[in-house]
Amino acid sequence: MIKVLFFADSHLGFDFPIRPRIHRRRRGWDFFKNYQLILDTAVEVGVDALVHGGDVFFRSKIPIPIIQKTYEPLLPVLERGIKMFFVPGNHERSRLPASPIFHHKNFHLFDRPRSFSFDMNGLKTTWGGFPNIRHQVQKDFPAHLAQIGFESESTALQILCIHQSIEDAVVGAQNYTFRKGPDVVGRDQFPDYLDLVLSGHIHRQQILRSRTGTPIIYSGSIERTSFAERLETKGFFILNLSKDEINWEFRPLPARSMHEMTLASNQLDRQNLIKVILEQSEKIPDDAIFRIRSGVEKQLEILKIADLRKVLPESMNIELLPPVGKTRYTWSAYSD
Repeated sequence: MIKVLFFADSHLGFDFPIRPRIHRRRRGWDFFKNYQLILDTAVEVGVDALVHGGDVFFRSKIPIPIIQKTYEPLLPVLERGIKMFFVPGNHERSRLPASPIFHHKNFHLFDRPRSFSFDMNGLKTTWGGFPNIRHQVQKDFPAHLAQIGFESESTALQILCIHQSIEDAVVGAQNYTFRKGPDVVGRDQFPDYLDLVLSGHIHRQQILRSRTGTPIIYSGSIERTSFAERLETKGFFILNLSKDEINWEFRPLPARSMHEMTLASNQLDRQNLIKVILEQSEKIPDDAIFRIRSGVEKQLEILKIADLRKVLPESMNIELLPPVGKTRYTWSAYSD
């Protein structure tokens, strides 16, 4: 039996400007702390393999300091003899930034459809995967799978590592469910010779089954990246694998709570607006992510986010948004 740690969608670099113009609490540290916690856990529980299911970074163009901050903690884990398997996701545009760590004997990158075979604790394993297919995945999926080289009659445990949307996956506060389509892999597209599928891309942790019963595991993201995820528990999976048995345990990660309020549209007095915001802030944790949505655009001329940051707890992340349906004001994880 082998022990595997599976996580995905770390989105490192989110809200982590290298030269910030404004001093305020940054959410980027939360992502890196959970990332390090996962790597520490891999060592503490003695896993044989660690799999990252894609979207290591928040976007494709990443500053060098963030790339270094991401790759450097991997080396001590690799030196412990833990094998790593990384899938490039859509945020990396299916290609991870190059690093010398890619040449480590225990680091394995699915930079193209390929497989790696090992005898691990007496168990024959084949790890296959490919980078995120960004368009027409339903059409291209069979060809990519064929290029990996899995065997239909193999005695090895065959594990597929991908970063895709899969039929019946559920996301968001409204429980949107993906249906089979051009950019969604059908559950009937997974052949029965696969023993396990590990996928990133969907930010809610969940377990599906292929039409033939193969477990399809989404670990979800390691932190909340949007308010659509405000009700989701973030974490990673520890799996115990053998040819005859597969079991798993989901382990939660710390994630700061998200709260939202909408200002009354008839309130245009600055002092009263600040008063109601302060009253609401007292009902939520001091380290919450607090989104304040204006009722009318005029309120954005009266209220300034810099003023709110002066009166609200410094440990709180604050967003000030326009009314629903308006896009004049936009927030970016890389702004200020």
